[in-house]
Amino acid sequence: MWGRPRASALALALLLLTACGGDAPAADADPDAATIVDADGRSVRLSIPVHRVVSLVPSATLTLGAIGARDALVARTDFDTASWSAELPSVGGGIDPSVEAIVAVHPDLVIRFGGPQDVRTPSRLDDLGIPHIAIRPDGIDDVLETVHMLGHITGHDAAADSLTRAIRATLDSVREAASGEPPVRVVYVLGGTPPWVAGPGTYLDELIRLSGGVNVFSDLGALYTSVSPEEFVARDIDVVLLAAGAAFDRDLAHGARIREVGSWVEVPGPAVGDAARTIARLLRESAR
Repeated sequence: MWGRPRASALALALLLLTACGGDAPAADADPDAATIVDADGRSVRLSIPVHRVVSLVPSATLTLGAIGARDALVARTDFDTASWSAELPSVGGGIDPSVEAIVAVHPDLVIRFGGPQDVRTPSRLDDLGIPHIAIRPDGIDDVLETVHMLGHITGHDAAADSLTRAIRATLDSVREAASGEPPVRVVYVLGGTPPWVAGPGTYLDELIRLSGGVNVFSDLGALYTSVSPEEFVARDIDVVLLAAGAAFDRDLAHGARIREVGSWVEVPGPAVGDAARTIARLLRESAR
């Protein structure tokens, strides 16, 4: 997960630039050229569709697969778990990956994490002349914008539009079903001792609220942080959503129902609608 204040991070101005006369550079005459404004606010000029993409963001990898753009992927990270991506070479981690491994697959674009946690990778890619686009799929709107952007740059606009419509329809259905139901007081625990929880403005906080829950740690001053056992027990909690396999002192639940959730729910990608539906089902079952 990634921490920063929630915003519509990808103001993806997909500005198709057409040929122009006068003293404009020759590159501007390329009818296939596009300028993408990425999550870091950088304007990146590309010739689209791109054909050789390295994805450093697992949710982007899944999105490319979901819109039929697998053939454009030439490398992934160690954290990509989809069976179909296993045949691709790995460049290591999504943060500070092996630039040598990236160069070896001759990409025409690298999709990377936006933000300050990895300043080395963008500067090295710049030095090598390899185009890169930053994404920050921190919230649901960011996920949908990322789908549109990846669809556009790979030439799969129709599939991207179809996917976003399906996601919106599922989210609307979940939201409607949850309306009028008694609120369920929820904490999402990612694991750890003391427990690490999802705070306000996070993707998981959005899913909880959309599914009819109330995040009991919505008053935290951080997106994701650990809380003391005493503070955890002091909260009025109906349901503990626990990442599957995560370490957690179950005595802290203090009578609340514990429901394990697959780690895929935490990935802000094309399965966001299914994630909302899963959380909503767990909350409703626990409230009975």
